[in-house]
Amino acid sequence: MKNISISNFLGIGLLGVDIADDAVRVVELRRRRGKLSCRHCGAAALAPGVLLEGNVEDMQGLADALRQAHRDSGSTCTRVALAMPATALITHAIRLPAGLPEEQLEILVELEAGQYMPFALEDASLDFFILGPAPPLPGTTGKEVDVLLVAARRASVQRRLDATRAAGLLAVVMDSEALALQAALAQGGWQALPDGGVAYQLAWGLALHRYAR
Repeated sequence: MKNISISNFLGIGLLGVDIADDAVRVVELRRRRGKLSCRHCGAAALAPGVLLEGNVEDMQGLADALRQAHRDSGSTCTRVALAMPATALITHAIRLPAGLPEEQLEILVELEAGQYMPFALEDASLDFFILGPAPPLPGTTGKEVDVLLVAARRASVQRRLDATRAAGLLAVVMDSEALALQAALAQGGWQALPDGGVAYQLAWGLALHRYAR
């Protein structure tokens, strides 16, 4: 879920930051002759109990690990892309009229979201993704699009942002782990990282936001 615009950050440094249960991992990419490679990467262990089922329980512990992973990477970049885990997200596919401007889509998404939230809408951080044209339904003539609604508790998102800020970093992207992994698998390149790069897939996918993915 990208609830922060990155249009002003393209072309400058961006760290992909994976906050896992066991560790924080970071990746910064560079492009040379059309190919992406790792410019910096680093990791720091997370003490047990810092995260519980994707929720930040020890914000200072997370901030310390973020700071250490950043230092371990050797990067001087302080702008970061984060992700929310699937356990912290609510997703639902909805159909909306095609061809609407983004402002109207946002209004309709918010109206639809109220039906699916197990908590108050004002406590939610919302985003949406247009998946593509929706197949026509019997008896309908207007064109529609399939839209993926994504929501998380605002407090859960804010705790990650606060820990990042406490570590001296600036979050400019908030994505979903599933979408970041999908982007990494589609693009590749992470295999050259330590131990085959599997542990760095998510951070790599988030770092791809520098190049508008």
